[in-house]
Amino acid sequence: MEPMAGGDQKHNDAEALRGRLRLLAEQHSQNEIARRTGAGKANVHRYLRAGRVPADFLQRLIHAFGLNPAWLLVGRGEMLEARVSEAAAAESQQLLELVVKLNAVGHERLGAMGEAPARMVRELDDALARNQELQKRIMERARPVFVKLLNEYRVLIGEHRHQETAEVLPALRQLVKLTQSPSMQANVDMLEAVQCFFEGDYTRQRELHRSALAALLNAGRLRDAQFMRLTYNTCVGLASAGRLSESARLADAVLQLADSEPPRWVEDWLLRVPRAILDMQTGRLGPALNELSRVVAVCDRELADNLRDALLFAGFLAGMTPLEEVARRWTRMAVGSPPLLLLGLWSREDNALQRVRRTRVNMLGHLDARSRRLLEATDAILEGAPFPETAGSEPALTIELRVIACEAQVRAAKTRAARKSFESAGQALETLEPEFLPDFMVRAMHARHALELGDEAARERGAAFLRDSLTLGYGFLRPLAEAHGIQPAGAGAATR
Repeated sequence: MEPMAGGDQKHNDAEALRGRLRLLAEQHSQNEIARRTGAGKANVHRYLRAGRVPADFLQRLIHAFGLNPAWLLVGRGEMLEARVSEAAAAESQQLLELVVKLNAVGHERLGAMGEAPARMVRELDDALARNQELQKRIMERARPVFVKLLNEYRVLIGEHRHQETAEVLPALRQLVKLTQSPSMQANVDMLEAVQCFFEGDYTRQRELHRSALAALLNAGRLRDAQFMRLTYNTCVGLASAGRLSESARLADAVLQLADSEPPRWVEDWLLRVPRAILDMQTGRLGPALNELSRVVAVCDRELADNLRDALLFAGFLAGMTPLEEVARRWTRMAVGSPPLLLLGLWSREDNALQRVRRTRVNMLGHLDARSRRLLEATDAILEGAPFPETAGSEPALTIELRVIACEAQVRAAKTRAARKSFESAGQALETLEPEFLPDFMVRAMHARHALELGDEAARERGAAFLRDSLTLGYGFLRPLAEAHGIQPAGAGAATR
């Protein structure tokens, strides 16, 4: 006997529902679905393969994962409720409540709901279709305008005409609201974050990076180039503010979630840099040099050229790269590189500072806030001008400014002022939270100041820093240590 047509439809509807459940299971494991809905893992496995799917399970599923009820029940519209218009979302919720109230168990018994519910399903389908068509037309008309404005915004930031961006940014934000496009939102957030980086507003920069990452994650964009590159930019912003551990943790987490072994994209390689930078700053120079060398070897010319600054800096810290070679790099820099600029301040040879000064050639307005401050310190030292202790927006940068102020005062033979700056920097270091880590060169300068300006206890702390650092492989400190009769804490000072 042939089955009735209604039976075929019921079977097809049930299989379609399970197909959508399997799509959800591709993004979230069965264990996670079971945990978040309170269902047994065996039950979840059965729902995905065959059998009746209870309405209460569907309801918990919708609330737990933010699903669009219309998508789950009838296969219409977007999977996530966050991407559905308010009107369509309200109708979807009514449909869900109606399904539960009438005990129509999943889509398998939707046909038993009567004419009124069936009419609502049809009306919901029509509303979703109209909404999708409207969004498509909006996107088609908005995209060319968005691209034009975005490029204009990018040019303004590149030319550091930050005040003029106030005319473009609000229009871009309005287009993002109109289109509800995660990709557009991420693009605008990223560019505004770049502007904040140049202006030194690291707190706002982090907020924008988080907003952009959240938009792409909600859109299921974990494994694409835009998300990976945005993650790298976020890590760079965190590292610039002295949050090196947080930067490395974020990069490691995304690499693990993205399953990027072996590395396939440039972004897979770039996200290895934050961990290398943390290693470089915390006494693991060998692994840092190896990883940076690998990344430079696979990146394109422009990226590799930028990353060579970090590699050169690591080589200098290890005592493998002479300062003269670093100085040759200064002559090729178009904009500031904080690690290399700090090396210029570390060297007390006037020729080194003169080289740093010549490289920027009227580039002051085109530098990020930190590089600009370092070049201002260079000017102050060369001209004998005062360099005020200005607080930064991040604790690690505040310490950097105080240590550099001390260095400027030491060179100007203003011993009393230098001691005051030294003590101020020391107090800030003592209260610094573990999450913040000043640049190693800044910590080394502070140790040198301790030997030159501090009391007996401070000199001993400075000597201990040099001994420990030499043992960890920071070979560039050897001449300073020898000048003060300091030996490594352990046998040898080879790079680990």
